[in-house]
Amino acid sequence: MQASPLDIFVLISGSFSIVAALPLIYLALRGYRDGRELRLVQHEVAALMAEVRELQHEMHHDQRVAASEIVRTKETVERVAQATERRRRLPRLRLEFPGE
Repeated sequence: MQASPLDIFVLISGSFSIVAALPLIYLALRGYRDGRELRLVQHEVAALMAEVRELQHEMHHDQRVAASEIVRTKETVERVAQATERRRRLPRLRLEFPGE
């Protein structure tokens, strides 16, 4: 049985196509795996960002509380300062007894 040149061409081109498709299949599978890993990383980043937002909210709340406490302390200091300025002091008397 003798193969015709057309049969040989079809055999060679088909073999070449199969061999050329293997790297493409490998790249497709690897791209799929990388995509899944990327999705996991994106979910982790989203969770971290939510945690950062929560921490920022807590920090802003703490800053507002601290600022209001500072204002209250300042007002108390000012009231004490005014109270001490308004208080009149009686002149001090010094008594000396002769013979001592």
